[in-house]
Amino acid sequence: MFITNDEELSIAIERMRMAGTDLSEFELKSAADGFPKSTVESISAFANTLGGVIIFGIQEKGGLHATDIDVRRIQASCAQAARDLVYPPQAVNILALQFESKPVIVVNVPEASIKEKPCYVKKLGQLQGSYIRTGDGDHKMSMYEIDRFIENQYRTARNDIAIVQGASLSDLDPDLLSGWLSRVRATTLGRASAMTDEELMANRRVASLDGDGVLRPTIAGLLSLGSYPQAFFPRLNVIFTAYPTSQKGELGARGERFADSSNIDGPIPAMVVESVRAASRNMKHGAIVKGGLRENMPDYPLAAIREAVANALMHRDYSVDAQGTPVSIDLYPDRLEISNPGGLFGLLTIDKLGEKGATASRNQFLARILEDVPYTDYNGTVGRVVENRGSGYPTINRELEKALMPQPIAHSDLDEFILMFRHRKMTSHEGRNYSRSNVEEAILAYLSERESASSSDLALASGLSVKTIRRYLSKLLDEGSIDAIGAMNSPNRRYRINRYIP
Repeated sequence: MFITNDEELSIAIERMRMAGTDLSEFELKSAADGFPKSTVESISAFANTLGGVIIFGIQEKGGLHATDIDVRRIQASCAQAARDLVYPPQAVNILALQFESKPVIVVNVPEASIKEKPCYVKKLGQLQGSYIRTGDGDHKMSMYEIDRFIENQYRTARNDIAIVQGASLSDLDPDLLSGWLSRVRATTLGRASAMTDEELMANRRVASLDGDGVLRPTIAGLLSLGSYPQAFFPRLNVIFTAYPTSQKGELGARGERFADSSNIDGPIPAMVVESVRAASRNMKHGAIVKGGLRENMPDYPLAAIREAVANALMHRDYSVDAQGTPVSIDLYPDRLEISNPGGLFGLLTIDKLGEKGATASRNQFLARILEDVPYTDYNGTVGRVVENRGSGYPTINRELEKALMPQPIAHSDLDEFILMFRHRKMTSHEGRNYSRSNVEEAILAYLSERESASSSDLALASGLSVKTIRRYLSKLLDEGSIDAIGAMNSPNRRYRINRYIP
């Protein structure tokens, strides 16, 4: 992205000519009348975003051509602006290059470190002088964006342990709470086993004393163990939407805006389960006849969706400004997107996702509570909501790899994190209709692996109706390939391989 020589400068300007405007990574300034005062804002904006290049001596009007500038003055002013007019000072790279046989000053502004953000214009102060690059312009940051930078800088986010005013311990689900208390005492060494329930809840920030000395649930406690958290926070939920086309807002063939849409409420354990179920019922499940009869191949691995939703709910931003924004699951014909308010936290970056030891928790108490919350998965597996060991993203990658799918595409900025799964490619077996020969072969393969099976067992495994399965079974009985156990019209009749065929 940075420009270091005349050739790279020419290529960048040609790209902007084709686009007809500045690009997000470049800011053009004519500087024909002297040093532009807006330069300091551009330094702030690029430092707070992904870095960028400020180019002095290019006139936009008339198709991007070189203009005459005071090279020495521009160089000195740029150095002063980066060193004295923004805070913290930024180490920019200033070069004198040529375009159309005229001198051009190029200032390469690297992205500031997490510890330096937000970089702001000194004379305006942090609240009014912090800028961010959006599109091809510099824009003042909102209070929400500044707060997120400060959280990341000092890693002091504690929104998850804010007391929920008006809530009481009776708003916690008795079964979830009992299971959590038992699990904590069984797996924690030290003093936890000797604490009363109230002491343990207070120490783990499930609840805290308010100004009147009343023990009330925190946001973390209510979301993890509450009966219905949405009674207090209606948008701390999940919204699932299946779209008929690949573009949000585009109508389907029947004029429908959504193929399916639902609000998913409840505590986090329940929202995770119902989110996976909503996605599952709206996607195709490929049926491949082979070996044990039918291999279920959903468009997206359900285990990967489960991890992504759990991560979104655990790591989302729970600050007051973000409490009106739910976690979203958007299913399109060509992709699945799961998004949550609040980008990656602390020093964690997209390129480090999934690496050993690469984890940063915005909601430390919520994450710790969820480790011990009892949970029955969408497939009946009993376990815990999260492991909180940095294993979520590696699990997603592993499940996608098993399904022969590429890794997800992640996008993170200050106010949002999006994880996109690309639609699974069909295997060579999919799309083929069942034929008489392959169904019979599949039934025989299924029975050969078992002592016996009912017509209902075979129907469930194949995805075919019981009536259809019985028709094939009748044919195999006539051929002598299988035996029947039980009366002909008995619902308990079972079938087995005839192992005595001469």
